[in-house]
Amino acid sequence: MNDYKTGLSSEASDNSKENFVNIYNKMFKELTSRDMGSIVSRANCRLMDNKRIKLSFFKKEIIADLNKKKIYFLKSGGSDEEEPLDMYSSSLILHYLLNADGTPPAASWISYRELPGGLFYWQKIPEVLEPLIKKYENNGEGFLKKTFEIGGEKYAQFKFGSVIYPFKMFPVLMIFDEKSTEFEANIRVLFDGSAPHYLKTDVVKLIIIYIVKKLCNR
Repeated sequence: MNDYKTGLSSEASDNSKENFVNIYNKMFKELTSRDMGSIVSRANCRLMDNKRIKLSFFKKEIIADLNKKKIYFLKSGGSDEEEPLDMYSSSLILHYLLNADGTPPAASWISYRELPGGLFYWQKIPEVLEPLIKKYENNGEGFLKKTFEIGGEKYAQFKFGSVIYPFKMFPVLMIFDEKSTEFEANIRVLFDGSAPHYLKTDVVKLIIIYIVKKLCNR
């Protein structure tokens, strides 16, 4: 398993913009130094040419351009026009490309606490999920509908279960329970057992934050 340290810890938001830009540039430099064929094979994406990688980010086509040192959406309608991606999202994508090792899906789900070092971070996860729970506490159908907007797929085993794909090899299962007369609303977040082979545990937390923000937006 690749073990590239990005500096994208849970304290990343406290870093100065300059430090974040330095981390971003460092990741691009590291990616450029690696064999492109191995990267696309391990991350299940496609090499457009020797310096451009096409991959799926929440089921939208993304280009990582190593020459330009930027990542962008391809606009709909088959156009080659670029729609720049923000640096935060781009950093998550770079981390995935740098750490993916091609391990096949485990076809079993694990909790955040079961990720390497997850016991250290997991106590912060309920706080991260709280805005999502409050927004949909009586609206499981609304929760499902919103997950579909970011590429989620219905998970048949649960009434309000959805599998979201930040990346092809990194599915996230979210199971929502509406508020009832006996229980408060709740959400469970699970990952494929292969998750540690694609993202470091602290960055998985950033993915959860990203998803929550997407699902809480109007």
